[in-house]
Amino acid sequence: MIKVTVPATTANIGCGFDSLGCALSMYAVFTFEKSDKFIISGCDAAYQNEDNLVLRSYKKVFEKFKLEVIPVKLHIQSEIPLSRGLGSSAACIVAGIYGANAILDHPLSKEQCLELATFIEGHPDNVAPAIYGNLTASFVSEKVCCTRFQSADIEMLVMIPDFEVSTEKARKILPAQINFKDAIFNLSRVACLCKAFEENDQEMIHEALQDCLHEPYRKNLIDEYDEIKEICKDETAFFISGSGPTLICIPKHEKRIIQNVQSLQHHWTCKLLHIENQGAREEII
Repeated sequence: MIKVTVPATTANIGCGFDSLGCALSMYAVFTFEKSDKFIISGCDAAYQNEDNLVLRSYKKVFEKFKLEVIPVKLHIQSEIPLSRGLGSSAACIVAGIYGANAILDHPLSKEQCLELATFIEGHPDNVAPAIYGNLTASFVSEKVCCTRFQSADIEMLVMIPDFEVSTEKARKILPAQINFKDAIFNLSRVACLCKAFEENDQEMIHEALQDCLHEPYRKNLIDEYDEIKEICKDETAFFISGSGPTLICIPKHEKRIIQNVQSLQHHWTCKLLHIENQGAREEII
């Protein structure tokens, strides 16, 4: 039996819109066992079918090599909430690829796994840190290009509400054109932010995490955004995770923040996580 563990991820990270992603210490665990037919367990019954994203990604590896698909018993045990901006889809995609790759005796390199995961997901900003861990910067050219930063042991307070924001809505609310000054605002901060994460430079993180390209628009889709931003105003950093609705801060006073955030209407769940320096990993059990 093959066990694949994949971390949650947060993408965009303020100024790093559609380019930065970071792995977090929240995990989804998947087991794959050869079988005479496909059986899925552990997840909601609505996902126990052929449309399951782990299963679809698993099959893509066999399609790539034009091989007959080997059926498996797939069991999913995940801490990562669905549709909350914490990379649940990326975790499923990476797990499916890793599971199939292990069963086929690893014909894919880690870089090839990233290429296939990006093809399935449509962009690399979540799948890259899910595979490599830490903070990653990535883009797609003729191939998927990714670099990894050895981040300091930085804690992040993840605040997850009881409602969803669809990625489609979060995309549609963005402007078709942006101001030249706004582009410069973000570009001038993103490289500094990556170095600040490596050195745990709290002052630089605070300054560099500001954004003009997506958060001013997407915040309007997140109920109680303004209230939580006010609660977190004295913390090192505050940003939307992915396309939301999860919000993240790098806290100085986590107990006070948790108490105030959990008193709000939308039953926010608060989890103190750290940057996960390993990406997806597999083992034989």
